Amino acid sequence: MSSRLFVLWGILLASGVQASAVDDWALLDKVAQAGRSQTLAGSYLHQIGSASETFRIQRVVSKGQIRERRHSLDGLPREIIRHGEVLISAAPDARSLMAAKISSAKLFPAIFPENAAGLADSYALSRLGPDRVASRECLWLQLKPLESEQRYVQRVCIDKASKLPLKLLTLDSRQEMVEAFSFIDLDYRAPNEKVSVRPTYKLSSKSAAVPAEMVAQNESLDIKGIPKGFHLLREVIRKMPGADGAEPARHLVYSDGLVMFSLFVEHARGARPAPALTHGPISVVTDDEGEYRLTLVGDLPEAGLLAIARHIRIGKKS
Repeated sequence: MSSRLFVLWGILLASGVQASAVDDWALLDKVAQAGRSQTLAGSYLHQIGSASETFRIQRVVSKGQIRERRHSLDGLPREIIRHGEVLISAAPDARSLMAAKISSAKLFPAIFPENAAGLADSYALSRLGPDRVASRECLWLQLKPLESEQRYVQRVCIDKASKLPLKLLTLDSRQEMVEAFSFIDLDYRAPNEKVSVRPTYKLSSKSAAVPAEMVAQNESLDIKGIPKGFHLLREVIRKMPGADGAEPARHLVYSDGLVMFSLFVEHARGARPAPALTHGPISVVTDDEGEYRLTLVGDLPEAGLLAIARHIRIGKKS
């Protein structure tokens, strides 16, 4: 084969790969839509390491709004209700209510942002092959971080018919699972009974399913070094746990659309360091930047959070 044919063949292959990549991101947008609004009733397993819990979920679209209820079938009793853009966490006691709030941070199968193509700033998307989950044929997609060890690898198996995410795997740099969601049974017909949006437990907490607006602060800080792809969701002032008498910390929440982390900024003098900690996909790191103590908490690898902390630079806006 002549060198000219080699060049033409290479151009053809490159064009095909580019077109396929575009198609894959368009497909992921459909996956995101199905994950948020597909009518369904079913049960899914949530696993972190060797621990697992099972949840029952029911979802319908009523008068243009999503009505969704999920409740735990084992472990701590709790339920999470979604009515439009409002989330309600409910439980019989304070410990279970805290667990409900934590569970509400990742509402499988609504795992991708509305504009999933925006994840291209942080991840490479590829197809891995077919599989079967909950008696349904599905296709594996992989989101691999563009920066190694900065984020986890995400693999999702999508229903070939509805595009609904049937299974989600979060993998570390060694390809070991740190978290998984997977449907056990699934029905796309509307639930037989009405999906109530009233809590059944005595304790409840209400929040918005969409990012809250930033709260104006007295002291304006200039924070630089946040990795590409992450954007600020909200900013508030709050007391740090166990820091009685200390100045409040600035709490900023960043997300790339798939994962998020919290950045707590407080004056280093008198601040109590948070120990490095990893539980499933959640990591905690502490670092100092000038006169400030930084604490980062998020569903990123410890190495990724530490890299972010060491690149952050803080100044005061004039």
